[in-house]
Amino acid sequence: MKLSLSAVVLSCLCCFVLTSHAEINIKKCQPNQNDYIIFDEYDSNIAEKIIDFKLHNQPEKRESSIIKIFANENNDDRNDWIASFLFDDQSEQYLFYQVDQDNFVEVDKKQFEALLPKIVECNLNKQVPIYSENFDED
Repeated sequence: MKLSLSAVVLSCLCCFVLTSHAEINIKKCQPNQNDYIIFDEYDSNIAEKIIDFKLHNQPEKRESSIIKIFANENNDDRNDWIASFLFDDQSEQYLFYQVDQDNFVEVDKKQFEALLPKIVECNLNKQVPIYSENFDED
């Protein structure tokens, strides 16, 4: 009896650990003081890094996917990036990236919806991605 109880407890703990969400800390954003948004080669390289991480250089999948990447419009305060990928089969995947730690975190829809408002809080238009591909508003 004790063995089966231990197995149940261990199973529950494993399930909890696998389904728990890692804590992602995002510092308060700094608003963009310019009348324009700077998106330079450095930012383009970050966007490419995010896409390559998720799609692993799959050009066919990239061409047919809707990719939206969000970050702070203020290029001096652009550490946290979050991306959504909508694939042909209508499945979605999400990826969070922190530049200073060079760290990728796969997130689910609930985490994406919680993190996105924090990342774009200081942006003038919070719905428009800073970078996108195959998105109607390009």
